[in-house]
Amino acid sequence: MAFDASPSWSGFNYQGKVALYYALVLINKETTDADLSAYSLMLESTEDFEIKKNDKSVSIHQVKAYNKSTFEKYSNALIEITLELYKQPTVYGFVHTWKAINNRPSFTTLTDSIKNDLTLICNEYKDSTDKVDTTIGKAASDSKKITKTSAILRYAFPTKSADDLYTILMEVLTGKNDALSRVESYEYDDKKKYCDLDDINKKIKNQITLAFQARKKIITDDHLDKTFHHYLGMIDRHIIGRHKTIADAKKISISINTLILVLETDLEDISKDYLSSKFKERFSYQIDQYMGDELDYPDIGDDQPCNLQAACAILLALHPRDLWEHYRSFSPHLLLDDSSNTNNAFTYNDEGIRLYLLKILHTVDIAKSEHNATRHQFTYRSKTPPLQNYLPTTITNNGRLDLTSKQMHSNPCLSEVLYEIENLIHCGETEHIFYPDAEKNTEAPMETDADQRLKRTETFKSISIIPLQKAKIELAK
Repeated sequence: MAFDASPSWSGFNYQGKVALYYALVLINKETTDADLSAYSLMLESTEDFEIKKNDKSVSIHQVKAYNKSTFEKYSNALIEITLELYKQPTVYGFVHTWKAINNRPSFTTLTDSIKNDLTLICNEYKDSTDKVDTTIGKAASDSKKITKTSAILRYAFPTKSADDLYTILMEVLTGKNDALSRVESYEYDDKKKYCDLDDINKKIKNQITLAFQARKKIITDDHLDKTFHHYLGMIDRHIIGRHKTIADAKKISISINTLILVLETDLEDISKDYLSSKFKERFSYQIDQYMGDELDYPDIGDDQPCNLQAACAILLALHPRDLWEHYRSFSPHLLLDDSSNTNNAFTYNDEGIRLYLLKILHTVDIAKSEHNATRHQFTYRSKTPPLQNYLPTTITNNGRLDLTSKQMHSNPCLSEVLYEIENLIHCGETEHIFYPDAEKNTEAPMETDADQRLKRTETFKSISIIPLQKAKIELAK
C-alpha cells in the first residue's frame, strides 16, 4: 500500500474484523474434514489483507472505513488494487467498505468507473506537451511533492519510466491485461456490497455459529462471545507482533488451521484477558464511530496529517491490558476495577471515550504528545516555560467540576494516575483547581529549613482542570 488515512490497524477495529469474517467464510465453505493446511491469512502486506495458498496469493483485499459513497473517495484505492492485480495475473481483488460505492456519473458499473479514471490519466499524459507535469510524469520523476494517484503509480512500479507506466495503464484499459475483470466490491452473505460498522460483529458471530453447527458444538451466547473476542485478540496480538518486527524480510501469516483450532477448543472461564479484549473491542468501536461521523471528523483529504490517527496508532498498538491501564489514566475521576471476579470488572464509559477523549486527541497537536508506556500515560507537554504536562481525559462536561474533584478524591490510585501531571484537559468551558491532598491533612508541619520542592513520588499540590481550547492555546506556545 502506498499510504492510507483510514483508522489505524488493530485486531479489534473494522479492518481486523473484516479480515476475520472473510477467513471464517472461507472455513465455512468447506466441509469440517477438509484439509485447509495450505491456506493462510496475511495481514498488512501487499494490501490490507490477503488469502494465500502455499504462500502464493489467492485473493487480495482493501478495507476502506469511509462513511461516504461517492466514487471519488474510493478511486485511488480501486486504482491501487487494480495495479496490484496487473502484477498478479491469477489473483482476485476485493474492496470492503462501510457504504456502497456509487458509480461515476454516466457510468453503470464499478469497472467502467475505474476505466474512466484510468482513461483520464492516460489522456492527460498523451495530450500534454509537458509530460513531466502529468500524473504519470510525476510518478516517474524524483519529485517528492506529488499527488496520491502519482504516489500509487510510483509505489506499484518504482522503476518504470513514464512511457512504461502509460503502456501498463493502456494494457489494463484495452483488456490485454485482465486486471479490471478481477476487481470488485465484496458481496456479503446478505447480498449487499458493503457492511455497516454496526453489522460486522453480527456477521462474524453468525459465521462462528455456522462453524459450531457444522462441528455439532453446543452453542451458548457466552461461548459465542468468548470465541469472538478470542479471535479478535489473536489477530490483534499478531498485528502488534508484526509492527514490532516490521523490518523482518519474512512476513508471518496466520494459518487457517490455527483459526479452525479455536473452534475445537473449550475456552477457559472468565479471565482478565477476555475482559480486557472486550474492552479493547469497545474502545476501537468508539474510534470507528468517531471517524465515521462527518460532524466530528470532517473529510479534510487523505493526504492531510491527522492528530487522532497518530494518537490511535499508539493506543491501538497496545496489548488490551495495557490499553485498559491507559484508559484508567485517562479517567482519574472514575473508580475502575480490573478484577475478573467482580460484576463491574473492566467497566468503562462509552460517552467519555466517544464524545470527549477522542475529541481531545483529535484536536491537540500530536507533535506535543509524550507516551510513557511504563506508566501507562499518554500526555502532552508544553515546549516553552513553564514546562507542564497535560493529560487528556474522559471527564464529561455534563457535571460540576467540584463534584468531579470529589470523585477523584475517592480514587485510591490517584497518586499513581496523576504522577507529574499539572493539567487535566476536559471538553467543557470552565476551569477548576483540584487539590489532591485537600482531604488528607495528615502531614506534619514543614520544618523551617525543609526542602520546599515536591518529592518525585508525590502528586502535585494543585492540578488545573482546564478546557480543551485553553490547553490547545497553551501547548501551541
